[in-house]
Amino acid sequence: MTSVKGLGASLGVAIGSSFVYENEIDFNKKAVLTHVEASKQLIEKFSSQIVDFRSKERNDEADILDAYILILKDPEIVDQLNQNLDSSVEEVYGIFTSTASVFESMEDVYFKQRAEDILSVGKHLVFNMQNFEREITLNENTILIAEDLTPADTSSMDLSKVNGIILKEGGFTSHAVIVAKNLGIPCVIGVKSLLDDIVDGELMTIDGDTGNIVISPSENQISELKEKQGNITKLIENFTKKKYEALGVEFRVNIGSLEEIVSFNHPFLNSIGLFRSEFIYLDNTTIPTLEEQTRVLEQITQKFSGTIVYRTLDIGGDKQVDYLNLPSEENPFLGVRGIRLLLDDIELFDSQIKSILNSESLGRVKIMFPMISTIEDFIKAKEFVVKIANNLSVEVPPLGIMVETPSSALIADKFSEIVDFISIGTNDLTQYIMAADRGNNNLSPYQDPLHPAVLRAISNVIDFCNTNNTEVSVCGEMSSDPVSAFVLYILGLKIFSMAPSASPFVFDVLDTHSKINKQKIKEQILQLDNAEEVRTIIQEILN
Repeated sequence: MTSVKGLGASLGVAIGSSFVYENEIDFNKKAVLTHVEASKQLIEKFSSQIVDFRSKERNDEADILDAYILILKDPEIVDQLNQNLDSSVEEVYGIFTSTASVFESMEDVYFKQRAEDILSVGKHLVFNMQNFEREITLNENTILIAEDLTPADTSSMDLSKVNGIILKEGGFTSHAVIVAKNLGIPCVIGVKSLLDDIVDGELMTIDGDTGNIVISPSENQISELKEKQGNITKLIENFTKKKYEALGVEFRVNIGSLEEIVSFNHPFLNSIGLFRSEFIYLDNTTIPTLEEQTRVLEQITQKFSGTIVYRTLDIGGDKQVDYLNLPSEENPFLGVRGIRLLLDDIELFDSQIKSILNSESLGRVKIMFPMISTIEDFIKAKEFVVKIANNLSVEVPPLGIMVETPSSALIADKFSEIVDFISIGTNDLTQYIMAADRGNNNLSPYQDPLHPAVLRAISNVIDFCNTNNTEVSVCGEMSSDPVSAFVLYILGLKIFSMAPSASPFVFDVLDTHSKINKQKIKEQILQLDNAEEVRTIIQEILN
């Protein structure tokens, strides 16, 4: 028996036999086709796979391949490739790795995902140049192990035979993880080289919650895992509309890509608490037209019948979009980003607001401004929206802010009097309060959102919003983590915006402990010294 620890990415547990999918480039294998010929063939191949995916209602994977085609046609990449029409496979792949490294260095998870996409496309282009294609035949109860997986990899796989997925690389937003969540397949990521020695056919168990992987498990371990599997099934079945409505909280979902819109399917959750509009710009090689932006909102309208909290464009600084020609900054995390960028680029702001005000879903949309630090930021943004609404002769939708800077948290009393709603972005709020870049793994001791300094700031915002009857929610990762969500519940939060797959697990914790004395525990945890003490007290309650 051997144990390996990764990162749980898609909840659930699984038992099965290992299958190692090798998709690494053999640079000793020379090119048979030029990159121009290979690119043309690859676009045709992706287009054919897109048609096949859509016929099987695997729309999220089809949308990913659409994005891959955009990368193959990206002018900057094409220009670099065309500088040498007889490039070797090493030179071609080098262009993709250098382009990806720019995105990989960025702090935002969406941009890191773009780096993965670019590398995947580069890899598929090289395989096409080498005229290399691998046929995959999977057995029942497979635990699929790979460096990473793209829709082009899985297009010929029968995923109904896959019990679990293990990725050596990849992040929480990688396409393989999204597919795993949508199909209910447990997934563990980030094992790096820990499984390099494994071969096909070895009995394994994986836990998509804890990230634990066991090779050649004992009978007792298999029995314990099956028991946990049964408990998870009961927990999900217990999350019913009737029980959810009786709890007195509201769950909304976070949406940050076209594939998440298309693949969303839930029987009673129907509101978006955070719509990240950046992907509309990132998935284009030119500024998206008003019609393109409106079309995305129409797709949302078809999927969601409730509230839609639309966050205006949150790019700038470290989040570069080539065609916008944004300035390079020495300290991008504290630079021209979010609302600061939009107030500087009125044409960009104008296009986005008009797309919202012209949409069929206007009656359900709330507009949220990111990176607000001062009262003046909000007033200027509000005046701009009101002016456009008046020109279009439409009602001004509710206008609110993301509280993600210490300044906005500290003057939440003022903000809660003038905004229609507040959503707390706990990811950035934590990194700014703790002065610790959340993309830097060396600073993990400083990145815990349960630190009393962060909790006091959040509590301050919730208290003032409740006093002034201003809607308040949390749209950061804290809402998707059952333990952190329980702490938010103790602090008085009632609206949680989360990853859809987390909803039954968060509900279970809140519902089980809904009768506790929240005020007493709140006073206790806000007086503690560190996050570890907070976690100890919360775990004692939950256990």
